[in-house]
Amino acid sequence: MGINIEYMPFSDVQRQPQAWQDRVLGVVNFGETLPASLNQHIPAIHLNAPVLAGERIACEVWLSDSTNNSKSNQVVNGRQGAIQYRTDGELLFGVINLDELAFSQGESENSISPLQQATESAYQQIFALIDALGYPHLYRFWNYLADINETSHGLERYRHFNVGRKQVLVSSNRMAGNELPAACALGLSQGPLSIAFLVGKTPAIAIENPRQMKAYDYPEQYGPRTPSFSRATLLNDNEQTTLFISGTASIVGHETLHIDDIAAQTRETLANLEAVIKEANRVSKTELKLQDSFLRVYIRNEEDLAIAQAELQEYFKGEIKATFVQADICRSDLLIEIETTIQMETQ
Repeated sequence: MGINIEYMPFSDVQRQPQAWQDRVLGVVNFGETLPASLNQHIPAIHLNAPVLAGERIACEVWLSDSTNNSKSNQVVNGRQGAIQYRTDGELLFGVINLDELAFSQGESENSISPLQQATESAYQQIFALIDALGYPHLYRFWNYLADINETSHGLERYRHFNVGRKQVLVSSNRMAGNELPAACALGLSQGPLSIAFLVGKTPAIAIENPRQMKAYDYPEQYGPRTPSFSRATLLNDNEQTTLFISGTASIVGHETLHIDDIAAQTRETLANLEAVIKEANRVSKTELKLQDSFLRVYIRNEEDLAIAQAELQEYFKGEIKATFVQADICRSDLLIEIETTIQMETQ
């Protein structure tokens, strides 16, 4: 079992040889203009989020690294409901896009919001799929929705999303803290509710940040239902250690720090990433390093890009391996969020 991640322009994905494409489990692609269609069998989400820097590497490709050539370990395609997925017998990568308008018909003033309904539908479909196919362990989820900080139906849209997600997690008995996946939730200017997910057959370890309160324990000020994710997920096997780090921001305890200060928020975010990695290394007896990773950096305001880049340059003391994407963060007072995945061979 294993997985590799490669970062490249979307055009380069299309130019890869067939043997390489046959190993692709899924793709997450950013950019204002939707690229030409990928191999129709590959699960992919195309997100209307402007790439501010690192234009040549706006596409994140997840590939099966299985060396077993038996039929059970070959990458196979599938569809169920609105989900498109691929699996290699150990890992499953899927994507689902749902239009909120499809859930708005006949709604009344007191009805559940279309976003909550769409979120519940998406997660119900995801869990039905992985239960049916036997991939019970949740590693990583990516969630993207329009106008994440806007208010509708009397509540911020991110909070509608949290209500829908947690409703399904609770009803499916998946709210145990040690089983919650790493995740992010970002806002786009437009588009459907888009979710990509990676699950598998090997148990993983949920990693929390000692500097932060667990998100699912946040106080009621953050909404009627708390965000439901772990700060990171650690996956170990005999050949590879993989740490999936959730979208990480300038939060200590449960509070946002350094309001309106992009430089300080960037430094605080890096401190949180270091703390998560340190905790993962303690648990796994490994030596994972942030310097060995490729970063996805979400910037709320394009004018903050240069300052954030300068802070990252100071931290890394050299080339910054990252793509910078303009997106809204889940809290309106957060200016930057960083996510990454770190891998190393198991000795």
